[in-house]
Amino acid sequence: MPRSSRHVPRRAGVAVAAITALGVVAAPAASAQITLPDGLEWIGSADVGSDVTGSLNTPVSGTQSAPRTSLPGWKEIFVDDFTTDAPLGSFANEGCNNPRKVVYTGTENTRWTAYPECYVDTFNQFPYRADEVVSVHDGALDYHLHDVDGKRAGANLSPLVSGDAQGQTYGRYSARIKTSHPFITGYRLAMLLWPESEVWPTEGELNFPEGELTGPIRGYHHFAEPTATANSQAISQYDYSGFTDWRVATIEWTPTVVRYILDDKVLLESRRGVPNTPMRWQLQLESSLYPELGGGNFYVDWVTVHAWDGAA
Repeated sequence: MPRSSRHVPRRAGVAVAAITALGVVAAPAASAQITLPDGLEWIGSADVGSDVTGSLNTPVSGTQSAPRTSLPGWKEIFVDDFTTDAPLGSFANEGCNNPRKVVYTGTENTRWTAYPECYVDTFNQFPYRADEVVSVHDGALDYHLHDVDGKRAGANLSPLVSGDAQGQTYGRYSARIKTSHPFITGYRLAMLLWPESEVWPTEGELNFPEGELTGPIRGYHHFAEPTATANSQAISQYDYSGFTDWRVATIEWTPTVVRYILDDKVLLESRRGVPNTPMRWQLQLESSLYPELGGGNFYVDWVTVHAWDGAA
């Protein structure tokens, strides 16, 4: 099953404050400190309080319709605006032997699968709990990240992008996303393309965005090469602006290049080890190595998927 990260984990700590342009946020109270991969320090209050732990069905504002404009070299094959509501529990998948069970059908017959509870996350081996985490309301897909049965709970969803197929070779994948607040500690995001063959690392992996929900925003291109290891990869530029405002994250994957785009900014363009076998898109929220000081909500306003049709 996909795991959110295979690069070597950095020193664990507590990241609870949005980063400034200088890379440091002053602590108003008792504080905790970590060192980021590039040496920047985050300093933030360890007392996040109950007001930033997230809640079920909190109203979502700022949603908008998915773009349906023509893109040269691409053919749009999947769009979901999440206009069909689904209460908590709708995404349950009790079938341990059926991770591709359809658990949600959208307004335009868009279909989504969810990993069952017997599938566990990357770093802590906590169960994925789509049944207790995911709902759809106010035009958004809502991951309510919180403890379930004493363990941090996330969910791992994947769309059927064309008919009954989850995977395709080459494509463009976009999602408009945000967090409910900047203090969602102990959880991480990986929106990733994973080989349908399950052959890893030699068939590659495309992860963007990936990392802690407190930031920074970044991505990893694991090379598809016969001698690839877990650390055969290109790492994108870092973006420190965070997820608290709506952001559009896009993976472009053609036969010759992989691009990661945040809003209109290209964070990665990589031409080495471009995968050339079918991959599926996983929208993976899960626990991280960082301590949990507060949960929250991760929202997806819309997603679009395009098939490659000659784009450079």
